[in-house]
Amino acid sequence: MPPPYPAKLIAFIIAPQNSLKATWLFAIADKFGTLEHKGEFFPFCKTDYYKTEMGENLYRGVVSFEGLVEPENIGICKNKAIELENCLKNETGNRTLNIDVGYMDSDKIVLPSTKRGPFKLYAGSGIWLDMILTYAKGDFKPTQWAFADFKENPYKRDLLLVREKYKRALHGKT
Repeated sequence: MPPPYPAKLIAFIIAPQNSLKATWLFAIADKFGTLEHKGEFFPFCKTDYYKTEMGENLYRGVVSFEGLVEPENIGICKNKAIELENCLKNETGNRTLNIDVGYMDSDKIVLPSTKRGPFKLYAGSGIWLDMILTYAKGDFKPTQWAFADFKENPYKRDLLLVREKYKRALHGKT
């Protein structure tokens, strides 16, 4: 059986509006590699899940990184994201960023998690995989269990741009 194709490393970042600064972009690039694309950040207001820890006026956007990764290493990337979130905590010990690192391949976007869920598949080492978007016929479609903002998918334009970069990288064109 042939090995899977490499994937594009991406991250969905949630941060308060007042902390959408270049500072954390440098920290993220230092941890995961050169940023290839920084998408637009949209209000993250479909849930209050992060409000207690991160405050109000939260925004989420997607970034991607140069090069390709092996999908089986996404758990390592998730642990790096957790480590970075912990390093960037504020003086009260709260996170200033939520980094949902994941990967894009030809037909889906997968986010690893340390939380179990009914639609998540166990990948070992405490990591669960959640396929949140599928790609077909020129469009990203949310899975039935995707979070509300992924169902509305304001990130679609950015994800299509990242997908084009992924296809070029996969075929050895930069």
